[in-house]
Formats: sequence, structure tokens, C-alpha cells
Amino acid sequence: MSSQKTKLTKTFVDSLPISPDKQVFYRDSELLGFALRVTSSKVYIVERRLGSGTSSVRVTIGKHGDITIAQARQKAQVLLAQMATGVNPNHLKKEKKFKIDEKTELATSQPTLNDAYHAYKSERQLSEKTLRDYNQCMNDYLGDWKETRLIDITCKMVQDKHALLTIRSKARANLAMRFLRALFNFSTEYYLDLEDRNIIDVFNPVNTLNAKKLWNKVRCRNGYICKDQLKNWINTVLSTEWVGQQYYNHNAYTNQDFMLFILLTGFRREEAECVEWKDVDLKYGTITSIDPKSGDPQTLPVGPILLHLLKARFDRSGLKPYVFQAKQGNGHITNRSKARLKVAEISGIEFTFHDLRRTFLSLANSINIGLCTIKSLIDHTTEISSEDVTDGYIQVSFDDLKDAMTKIENVVFDAAAKQTIYQRSFKKVTRHQDYLEDAIALELEKNPSLKALSKIEKLNAVMKPK
Repeated sequence: MSSQKTKLTKTFVDSLPISPDKQVFYRDSELLGFALRVTSSKVYIVERRLGSGTSSVRVTIGKHGDITIAQARQKAQVLLAQMATGVNPNHLKKEKKFKIDEKTELATSQPTLNDAYHAYKSERQLSEKTLRDYNQCMNDYLGDWKETRLIDITCKMVQDKHALLTIRSKARANLAMRFLRALFNFSTEYYLDLEDRNIIDVFNPVNTLNAKKLWNKVRCRNGYICKDQLKNWINTVLSTEWVGQQYYNHNAYTNQDFMLFILLTGFRREEAECVEWKDVDLKYGTITSIDPKSGDPQTLPVGPILLHLLKARFDRSGLKPYVFQAKQGNGHITNRSKARLKVAEISGIEFTFHDLRRTFLSLANSINIGLCTIKSLIDHTTEISSEDVTDGYIQVSFDDLKDAMTKIENVVFDAAAKQTIYQRSFKKVTRHQDYLEDAIALELEKNPSLKALSKIEKLNAVMKPK
């Protein structure tokens, strides 16, 4: 390999003989880094270091004859400018080629239902509940369609599947079809060819349910705890005890506080479970939450009773991250259905956690709190319909929200219930008991199978010599 330095011109390059058996480099004397490589062909290149201590990077511009020397020199200036900033044009070429190959593959392949679902999940932020529902739709309701291409799903197939699922559950049949409709709508925008045209150029087959009015009519749930039941329910919640739940630690009164928290905020169960202390301002009495449907944050005030409960929980939290910390590990609690069923059994009042949310709304409405204030309290930041367009001009102040939360608490708690909360007692824990509780918790983390043992058996397992 030999190298010469000269001014590269068309006449000079045309005059050079090709050298099939060796490489000869002619480096331009005017533009440092620009050169011509002559072997069995004549190729323009650029070459320079990207940084101190690195070897030279060589980038091919093009063959003499395919491009003129003026074009080659212009491209060389662009490439050298990129390289001066530390960018390797060869890497950019590879990335571009990869993207083209990926897009070409996408354009020539028709996605299956399973392909579309995985793409949908990667592009959307789904709440835990939504993800559970969609997984059930994918793996159960539409499981036999997983490997079916979207373009092969017909209106007749949708009608038959909806009718079959309706036998199991009208609501779940509707959910499965709404899920399928969402996947189709997403896929027509996601799967595009090289000209940005959608490759799923078919009618959304789920729309046939609209056209033929085949959607199931499902009655909305409207359960709530009425005012006449409220005192009994509150007294049951405050007086029911759970084993080991009154020690002075982050577990104390968790079941009671969790149910009261939902009743006094109108939060959804999943929303309440994962509230973190970093989102609670105990000085000003506020909670900032992320709505699981809209994904928007909203800061809301809390009433004095709930603020007292939160402060007491924080004092016992041991600086753990969640307001309702799990008994073991670093996570938060999950569905407290056993506690809910126990309160329902003792009080004789059947309810769900979502009924507590509806109870919050019912109480707010019963004491003439304005509709706009109620919407703000439960984070109903939906688009305004033509019927309530004036809502967009009504601004609800923070003081209005604080006043509403306090009024709701005064309806929920009578004087005796308030006294019970403010004068809560805790069981004494000796240092030895405290040690054993911590030892059991640590052992359970190492060996979850111990959960099935009785308390005595757990103690024996912990105290047994290793």
C-alpha cells in the first residue's frame, strides 16, 4: 500500500491507472482527510481520528464515475464535520440499514393477534388492573386466535365469538371485543409500509357489533353503603381486630385504615394500595395521585380525621416507602378481600371496595356539594360533553375541596367514632417479641413455604439451631 499527497482534480483522477494487485492512496492537498483509493476501481474516501488515542476511521464516499469529484468533495466536508464531533458515520450507516431492514420486514409481514398485543403493550402505559384484564382477554377469551393474523379475523368470527362469550358473561364478552377493537385501531397506525401506508387495510371487524346492535346491555353496578347503614359499618370497622395488627409498627390498623382511606378519598382500590409517602404532604394535608385511567397526576386535600390517620401511620412507618406497606418485603399491600369479607360478615352489610368509592360520591351529593367539586375530588378529568360545557369555565378552589372533604368526614363519623380514632391503643411489644416478629419476617422472605405453618411452627423454625 502506497500513499501520495496531491490536489485531486477530475483530470488527475481520470489519468490514474487502476491497480488490481495493490492499493494506492492519493490524499487531497486542499481538504485534509479527503482521499482517493485506487485498486481495481477508484473510490473516494474520508479518513480521520475521532478522538485522542483512537485509530483512524475510514468512510467510503462513492466510486469515481458514479459521483463527480465535486460531489465527493462536498460529501467529504459533511462527513468530516460529523467526525469532528466524535460521530462515526459508519455506525450511522449500520443503524440506518438496520432500521430499513426492520421496516422492510415489518412491511412484508402481517401481524398475528399475539404480535399486535405485544406491540400494544410496549407502546401503552397500562395500569395493573387493565393489564390483568387484557391478559385474560388475550389468554382466555381470545386464546384460540393468538396466532391468527389480524387480516384473517372476519366480522362473522367476531359475532360468533361475542355470542359464545356472552354465555359466560355479558360484561366480559363486551370487554373482550373492546380489547380486540383497540388492538385493530392501534395496529392500523402501527404497522406501516415503506410509504407510511398501513398494511392492515381491512375494515375493523368489531364495528359489526355496532352496526347490528349486538353489544350486550350490562347494568352498571350501583352498590353503596347508605346513610342508615353507615354508623354500623364504621363501628364494625373500628372495633374489628386482626391478629397482630395492633402492635406499634407499620402494620398497625392497616385493614381499618385502608377501608377508611378509600371511603374518605373515593380512591379506587388499586390506587389506594400503592400510595407512597413521597406523594403525601402531612404539613398541608394533601395527597398527589396518578389516575390509573387518565394517567394524570392530581393533588387533593384530606380532611382532619384522615390527616390524623396518615400522621399516625407515618410515625409508625419506619421510613418504609408505602402508606400501606406490605407486612413483609418492600412492596405495598394487595387486595384485602379477607378483611372486607370479615367486616361484611360482622356488620351484615355486603360491600365491595368500589362500593366505598360510590359511597363517597353519594355522601358528597347528599350534603349538596357541587357537581364540579365532586368531579374534582374523584379526578373525573374527562372531556366535557355538550350538556355540561359550562363546567369548563368553573374553577374549583383548593379551599372548596378542603371544605368538602371535612364536611364528608363529619357525616361519616359521629363524636364517639372520632374519639375511638383519636384515642387508639396499641398492644405492648416486649423487645423479645419484637425480635421474634422481625426474625419470622426475615425467615419468611428467605423461605416463603413457611407461610403455611402455624405461628408456633414458625417460631420453632426460626429458633431451631442452624
